[in-house]
Amino acid sequence: MGCQSSNTLHQSASPHSKEALKSLAAHFPTAMKGHDIEARVFKQLHKLGFTDENTLFAEATCPDEVNHDDPKEDITALFQRRWGEVFPLGGLAGLPFTGKTGWAAFSSHCPKDGNITILFAPHVGLDREGRVGKIYRDG
Repeated sequence: MGCQSSNTLHQSASPHSKEALKSLAAHFPTAMKGHDIEARVFKQLHKLGFTDENTLFAEATCPDEVNHDDPKEDITALFQRRWGEVFPLGGLAGLPFTGKTGWAAFSSHCPKDGNITILFAPHVGLDREGRVGKIYRDG
């Protein structure tokens, strides 16, 4: 799937500093908002016959709270609203740390002759000064 221009993200991301937005444009020029990604993925999967009845959704995302602070853009929540039940596979950095037993448990939930959708979404911090790999935390 292609990525849309990052202009939409940059124009609508007013709570972020100018430095952070410049850095985002420089280092991640195809960045998109969560709801745009989810809509594109759904459009493609729907064409292939994926529905919430025949598809099991799993996610492998970093559980860090900064990934889940905006309910309108939280990619995991958006996918879960679309597909229903979610099977968490993720650990730090979004790597699926469930091991052999976790994958077996996951696959046992898959609908007969159904589909699986796995969201793998690692992340990187971006602070107010635009430094990649850094982030401010409350407190």
